[in-house]
Amino acid sequence: MTSKSWRDALPIHQACDLFPMMSQEELRALGEDIRKNGLREGVSLIEGKLLDGRNRLDAMELVGFKLVTGNGQPEWANIPSRNVQGVDPVSFVISKNVHRRHLTADQKRELIEKLVKATPEKSNRQIAEIARVSHVTVGTVRAKLKSTGQIDQLTKTVGKDGRARKQPTQQPTVTKQKDPAIAAAADRAVARSEQSQRTQAPMSASTTAACAAQEPKATVVSERFSDFALMIEEECERLPGKQRADFLLYLRAVMDRLLTDASADAECAP
Repeated sequence: MTSKSWRDALPIHQACDLFPMMSQEELRALGEDIRKNGLREGVSLIEGKLLDGRNRLDAMELVGFKLVTGNGQPEWANIPSRNVQGVDPVSFVISKNVHRRHLTADQKRELIEKLVKATPEKSNRQIAEIARVSHVTVGTVRAKLKSTGQIDQLTKTVGKDGRARKQPTQQPTVTKQKDPAIAAAADRAVARSEQSQRTQAPMSASTTAACAAQEPKATVVSERFSDFALMIEEECERLPGKQRADFLLYLRAVMDRLLTDASADAECAP
């Protein structure tokens, strides 16, 4: 049976799956551009497999280019190709795509997850350099993967210089509060805040629009923060001096964790 697509004639290296494919609309636009202006960049092969160029080949086929012969062999005459034997496939694919592709925050986080899963022994800084993100972001993603059992806890990681280094023993930023009075105060503050939002009278669409026109969103958010701060103050009044200080330190630890997560999300933002 005669092969009809280049995908039937040429195997694809698994490193290509690090990045999502273009949409049909994007592929068609790329194919038309190649038809008009020619193929500006060829494809890259490693060990007989395609390492870079899936979208270009799909785009060309989509607009009518013939990429395989009648015998099912690649029609490479008009497609420049090069063999990149000896390179690290993962690093090569990322270096070719991370700047040419617009990735959403979710796509970039997914890329980091794939990198950590594929090479968990690499240090956070080494993966961060490959993915062009902060090592803090990589650390946050790695911690999440560990906590959900998607990767194993490693005692050592390998840095860019090839040297293995012991992983520091890190305690969670927020641990279970041993003092029941402090834990109960924190739980009450959170519960009261959630209950307050649930019991607010729902507004009609017209009323909501009118309020939005008269009152900036920032003001509404500030009022919610003020309500929550008031609840914390009330809980502090219930506790004696030492427990009050411990309670506030506990809340600060929670905030530190949330700020770290927020910073990681900002690093992933396009």
